[in-house]
Amino acid sequence: MTSLTDLREVVDVVIGVDTHVHTHSAAVIGSATGGVLGEITVAATAAGYAELVEFANNYPRMRAWAIEGTGGHGAGLSRHLLESSELVVELDRPKRSARRNGAKSDPRMRSEPRVRRWRDRGREHRAAGANAKPCQCC
Repeated sequence: MTSLTDLREVVDVVIGVDTHVHTHSAAVIGSATGGVLGEITVAATAAGYAELVEFANNYPRMRAWAIEGTGGHGAGLSRHLLESSELVVELDRPKRSARRNGAKSDPRMRSEPRVRRWRDRGREHRAAGANAKPCQCC
């Protein structure tokens, strides 16, 4: 079986989604550079999911969706994407202490946690090496 050690070898962009009860905020991250290519916030409804996919279609089709809370606030979006044969990866929530200090209250910093988690996940895959077993997160 082939192992996946670096998501960047498979996709052109990762779309990180921070899910909330009423809205979902997403950032498109270029896998080659780790830079944020675009951002959007949509309603957490079927119409919002469709708007998010339409927004994502402006970027390369070789993509993965990194979603926070696929079993909670992101469940509807995850189902919508999986029904469309999109690649969905679940992200762990940030530690409570990181959320309590208001890190997400500054609009300039909203995409920072998604970018940092995606970069950290890539480091974990690279550190596992070429002979690693397939990961459970991808």
